Amino acid sequence: MENVAEAFLGLSREDFSLLGAIETGMRTHEWVPTFIISKLAGLSASKSEYRLQHLFEKKLVVREAQHYLGYQINFDSYDLLALYDFVRRDQVKSIGERIGVGKESIVLGAQGYASLAIKFHRQGRTSFKHVRRLRDHLTDKPRVPWLYAASLAARREYQVMEKLYSKVSIPRPVAISRHALAMEYVPGPLLNRITLEDPEDGLRLILGEVGRALGQGIIHADLSEFNIIITDSGPVIIDWPQAVDAAHPHADELLKRDLGNVLRFFQRKYRIDMPLEEALSVVREADRV
Repeated sequence: MENVAEAFLGLSREDFSLLGAIETGMRTHEWVPTFIISKLAGLSASKSEYRLQHLFEKKLVVREAQHYLGYQINFDSYDLLALYDFVRRDQVKSIGERIGVGKESIVLGAQGYASLAIKFHRQGRTSFKHVRRLRDHLTDKPRVPWLYAASLAARREYQVMEKLYSKVSIPRPVAISRHALAMEYVPGPLLNRITLEDPEDGLRLILGEVGRALGQGIIHADLSEFNIIITDSGPVIIDWPQAVDAAHPHADELLKRDLGNVLRFFQRKYRIDMPLEEALSVVREADRV
């Protein structure tokens, strides 16, 4: 494990104040002017300019000079701001290696008072319009800057996990900061990387968890063999940022798509042919328990 302080690349409190100031300024400016950064950070113009050059050399900010000099932060600096916040709150002691990479996230191992996984959402410029079109938590925010789409996705996932934890087999959510979600680390292989000794039982256990989530009014909406961890005590479902409420107008369609993904995997790997209607029956029975 790497000490978190070392991961901050020798940054000072002033550097973090400047990064935070740019983050705040990006809510209203595509490129944040230096005088706004200086004001928000509570630093003199000369001190700000000197430290911004330092951050630019470390590739933690980008800048553009047109009719004024403006700055943006990137995901590396956003990661550092989130980690810095976790450390200040005494929730993270050290960070480890990358343990997962998805289409729109990366996951690092970490250590707090227990083993953690920290998921950094990575919704970016190219995917933002698509993300906004599909996800409930963005539909009323048509002008949200791309960086904040990641923060909103993390917040949505954290809220869903808080609602489901103790009722559904998911990792325990621990903390959230910006686009980063800290949760308990769940050891075990993903479903697609293991051969189950009793696949029929495994399938029914997974359907049971889907049903318990439905009982809490939540549909995963992106379920597949790539986000189900197999542990000694059963399946654990991860990756909930696309989850929708059961009252969503496309809830039935999304639930059937989730089940179809799982059923196709079990048919392909284990030659188990469970009809969709039977799977729905298992899910609804678990929902009633």
